[in-house]
Amino acid sequence: MTDQYRSQWPDRPESTEHAGMSLSAPGPLYPQLPGFPALHLRSDYATWGQRVRGRLIDQAPTYVGLIIFYAGYLLWIVELARSSGSPLHLEGGAVVAMIIGLSVMLASLPWVAYNRWMIAGRSGQSLGKRVTKTRLIGEETQAPIGALNAFVRDLVHILDWLTVLGYLWPLWDDEKQTFADKIMKTIVVSAESST
Repeated sequence: MTDQYRSQWPDRPESTEHAGMSLSAPGPLYPQLPGFPALHLRSDYATWGQRVRGRLIDQAPTYVGLIIFYAGYLLWIVELARSSGSPLHLEGGAVVAMIIGLSVMLASLPWVAYNRWMIAGRSGQSLGKRVTKTRLIGEETQAPIGALNAFVRDLVHILDWLTVLGYLWPLWDDEKQTFADKIMKTIVVSAESST
């Protein structure tokens, strides 16, 4: 085909598909831009039950201390009510239980620091995550987040604790994230599929 300026136009191809773009190929509609991370839709997020079991295992010493402390506290309230509010003519059992509970919680802090921050930050798996076969990784890096970020993530979990809703959020969230995970850009995935 020639136009009035005598330039040659290529013949029209039989297919209207652009080279490199196939309408039948699954995947994104637009090509990946250089310098931007590829978006991968994952299906291997840890379940809420796995996350709860892992947390219970990791925090078991702390929770034992907390239970002892609250048992002593409740005993102290009962003793206070029985004494008709008279000033401190109370038995020492409640106070001793509260001190023991507080001591157990403080003694468990090095274990938490080592297990949840150092080990999980370096490898992505604390003891609880190893038992439940899950792994904590960065959403963008797909790698363990490091000890400092693991510590900060545990601090940010205070928001989940204050609202309670934050701990339940993984039940309906597409990426199974708590508020702390969303803020820190972390995900918890199945360890078998992420290795």
